[in-house]
Amino acid sequence: MNTERPPELWEADTELERFVPLLGEMIAAGLSGGSILENLTLSVSNIVVENDSDADPVHEPVPGEYVGVTVSGVTNFGPDARWQPGAVVSGRLMELDERLKVAGVRFAYIRRIENKGSFTVFLNRSRT
Repeated sequence: MNTERPPELWEADTELERFVPLLGEMIAAGLSGGSILENLTLSVSNIVVENDSDADPVHEPVPGEYVGVTVSGVTNFGPDARWQPGAVVSGRLMELDERLKVAGVRFAYIRRIENKGSFTVFLNRSRT
């Protein structure tokens, strides 16, 4: 699996025991969508969401600092979808609702562009 990360990565506010099962599910979703492990990429990034008065709170993360984790590649994670705790969703994100909550995910989305797909989760940045 390919990996990408910034030189200085923030720590996510989660515990390995809670996050690793979700990461496994994200990778398994990429594999079951038609890819092989060598063709998937695991990206981790620091994300700042600014306060935007025009933002749609149902479809966008709340302002804050996050660690984003993405699994992407030539695969099919399913149709575009967004998830937040308490949101009503369908498809893959609904199947993983409990795993997302347990891991402490604040926002998640699946994107499909042509034959490529991505599955991204936002975790709060740890302040410790």
